[in-house]
Amino acid sequence: MTTEKLPSPANQDSPKKKKIKRDWSGATLGLIAGVFGLIMARLGHLWVGFDVFSQFSLQFIFLSIAMVFGLVFPRYKGLIGLVIFVLMLVAYALWPQLNFQTAEMATPPGTQRLRVASFNSFVFNRDFAAQRETILKLDPDVMTLVEFTSDKQELLDSLRSAYPYQETCFAKAECDAAIISKFPLFNVTAKGLWAGAPLIQSSLGPQFGGVTIFGLHTTRFPHSRAQFTQIKESVKYIETVPGRLIIMGDFNATPFSRITETVVQSLGVNRLTNKPTWPATYGFPQLAIDHIFASPDLVPISSEAIGNNAGSDHFPVVITLAVPQN
Repeated sequence: MTTEKLPSPANQDSPKKKKIKRDWSGATLGLIAGVFGLIMARLGHLWVGFDVFSQFSLQFIFLSIAMVFGLVFPRYKGLIGLVIFVLMLVAYALWPQLNFQTAEMATPPGTQRLRVASFNSFVFNRDFAAQRETILKLDPDVMTLVEFTSDKQELLDSLRSAYPYQETCFAKAECDAAIISKFPLFNVTAKGLWAGAPLIQSSLGPQFGGVTIFGLHTTRFPHSRAQFTQIKESVKYIETVPGRLIIMGDFNATPFSRITETVVQSLGVNRLTNKPTWPATYGFPQLAIDHIFASPDLVPISSEAIGNNAGSDHFPVVITLAVPQN
């Protein structure tokens, strides 16, 4: 008869030690995941294929911070880190929605006030009444619209009294964009089927120094290489346009992305937007991908704000600028 040799107590972890290891392991793995994501995001600036990680840089930062806090607690480290992480995501989603009404500073002498907005209205969105209400509430002087197809002409017609100057690129270049304005639009150009991002552009009159407005819509991640090619070609084209620039639209890229960085560095413009705008469907946006860029001498006199999504999966963004009149 053989007897099974029992493992000695010295070779066994006590239940208490196992629990301590589990407590540390969850928070530690979460911290490693957050740091790994941030490293991969930075590598996107070396190889654009990794740029998809940069879109979630802020979430990786939240995860890392939450798990560091979790490790401070004596027990339930991973669970506490996870709860902190979720609370940070909720706070980030609510942040842009809590301050829609933004005060404007006085317009500096020698400048003209110009309120600009951008909205991805969502290609399948047919709630024209809600979209009209949102646009009128935002009250921009000029607005660019993307994912705006020809079957939305009804919305443009309903806005005609408030925005008598309207340009689309449905027929011009087979693209889905529009510009509406309270002021006359000049030199309207559109590009659809080309190497760059679909865009529509127009200049304003002398009272705004002939500033040129662009509305763009790049392809979405994870197609980072195609997205980068689009933005490089778009930048090359925009560089040929003289004068002050306002570039707006759905860039499908966050402030941490190589895509937005390319726009800023290549064109010498400032990015004026940081707030998350997508996904807006359930009121829980996590990615700031709708942006407004402007030449350095176009000074913001209000903070960035968002409007109601009006049936879209994006929130619109709006800001007021002081435009030199010379």
